Amino acid sequence: MAKKRIVLSGKFQRIGETGLDARKRVSLSKAVASLNGKLTKKSKARDESCIRFTIDMNDAGQILLTPLTVSSHEAWLSKNPKALASVRRGLRQLAYGKRYNLGSFVQYADDEID
Repeated sequence: MAKKRIVLSGKFQRIGETGLDARKRVSLSKAVASLNGKLTKKSKARDESCIRFTIDMNDAGQILLTPLTVSSHEAWLSKNPKALASVRRGLRQLAYGKRYNLGSFVQYADDEID
């Protein structure tokens, strides 16, 4: 079941036009330039690659992109396929009830972190 999206503001402003490129992609450079100042200040993101979008479409074909930001200290995961696959595998295992109790780690609580 799809999550219901909420339109946070009905006040839309046209910021430009774009078309499809040869690979059927739409450039969001104008939108990202407009968002850059707003979102990076709120999220303390250091670069635009941390900005992601949820994509919603209504039955009239209108597309709504909702910006999401990932902090730069979390963005590494999306750029590391091996680590991301490991996290996804762990989440799948958890969903199927496969859990492993590794005991307490309290003995390591005061250890220095390298």
